[in-house]
Amino acid sequence: MIEVLALFRVLLELFADLGRSSGRRLVQPMLTAACLTGAYTAIHVSKEGSLSAGVRVAFLDSESTQSERRRSEEQTMLQTELRQFAAANKLIDQLLDSMLIRAGGASRVRLNVIHNGVTGLTGTGLLRYDVTNSVAAAGRLAGTAVSNQPLSDWSDFLPVLLSGQCSFHRIADLHTVSLRARFEAFGATSMLVCPAADVQGKTVGAIFIFWDGNDPVPGGDDMRRLMAAGQHLGAQIAAVLDLQGPPPWPSPALAGG
Repeated sequence: MIEVLALFRVLLELFADLGRSSGRRLVQPMLTAACLTGAYTAIHVSKEGSLSAGVRVAFLDSESTQSERRRSEEQTMLQTELRQFAAANKLIDQLLDSMLIRAGGASRVRLNVIHNGVTGLTGTGLLRYDVTNSVAAAGRLAGTAVSNQPLSDWSDFLPVLLSGQCSFHRIADLHTVSLRARFEAFGATSMLVCPAADVQGKTVGAIFIFWDGNDPVPGGDDMRRLMAAGQHLGAQIAAVLDLQGPPPWPSPALAGG
């Protein structure tokens, strides 16, 4: 835009000099109009990215036609984002399924994603989390979907997550009453929590692997191998989340305040 305006100024001064030297009264206004038309066209060509599109927008398209074209472009972009989001979401479900198979005997695997929540009375942003994906073994409930929950629910295991490690917990030992009640509602008695962290070590969420009352829980070397697999899976999911980006639609919980 700055280059176009600079060119316009140079051309205007040149044509003004030509107009003064010609001695004809109509030359300078005509040259000025031509310069303005050229600058107007150049701006649209630069904005649209091609000569034909720029000329069409500058001189041929009506305001309603331009609005319709913008709406069409926005719809196309939204559809592309929706397809990309759906493909990434499907991949995450497949990764969670692989973890459910790897953790033989587990009842379900869930992905929780951390995000910025509402602003508290102190003006500090309160971090929240959503349960975004969940898979379950045959005959088991995946659990209720929740969103916009306070990250303080994770007080029992958040420090370990932030250090990049997995941790095993008995559901009955959790200190957060609401979280414990939610897990017990679908029959979980123990869980393994692993971080979903990117290559820079930034924790973007957590993977929860649950066992119900009669499920065989691995121990010793089997649990250590499962923890290593959970960390690897978390890195894969963090990479997918980074490519996926936020949903193309606003979160209802956040939109509602």
